[in-house]
Amino acid sequence: MVDTIALSLPAVDVLGEQLNLDVRQYPFELSRPEESAEERARLVRQVWGELESSGLAVDGRPEPEVEDALYLLCGSEVSIAAAGLVDVRSGQRLAARVVATGEVGVVGVLDGRRLHLEFLDPHDLPEVCADLLPQAPAAVGEPVRAERTARPRALEEIMSRPRHRIGHFLVSGADRRAGAAAHPGLTWFDNDLGRFTLFGEPAPDGRDVLTCAPADRAAIVDRLADLLSLVAHD
Repeated sequence: MVDTIALSLPAVDVLGEQLNLDVRQYPFELSRPEESAEERARLVRQVWGELESSGLAVDGRPEPEVEDALYLLCGSEVSIAAAGLVDVRSGQRLAARVVATGEVGVVGVLDGRRLHLEFLDPHDLPEVCADLLPQAPAAVGEPVRAERTARPRALEEIMSRPRHRIGHFLVSGADRRAGAAAHPGLTWFDNDLGRFTLFGEPAPDGRDVLTCAPADRAAIVDRLADLLSLVAHD
């Protein structure tokens, strides 16, 4: 039984190749340098040695939990991709996928050197996503709504302030007819006023309305749950 799954980036690449999985789904950026057949074979041997010594593989096969987590991460019924900068000045990035199929889910977080995988309850996707963000107070005030093509002064005052964190969530789901269905995502950012979310949605008259609203953890969870509900009903 594997309790903790932490894979080096070369291991993710090698396992993706062996299991025929697309491990480079957004927002994961995994470079693969040009290498000769001999260099590739050497890397593969090194990776399997690393996996077996850490208890993640036996006799040239990944442990079932590792295989299941990767299959789920790369081919799920619903997924939320989380990307952004959790520190604009230092360039510290957020890159994660939170996915679910049936009665099981998994979160994969790329920290720059390793991919950390953890199983989760599929009903907890919104909460897990919200907890990926650093804690920050919600801004004070009321939501500002405007047509996407307009920039009222209240919205301009918020958007013009320097942001020290920024990112977005993209929710998508499998669609038997089209292969995949994507819905408007949820953008979030932190400035000196606090945390805001930014999202578009159709108004009753059909206009495309943009909403910028103060946001705490509960507000982000609720909005992501709404987007997941849209996916589930497609």
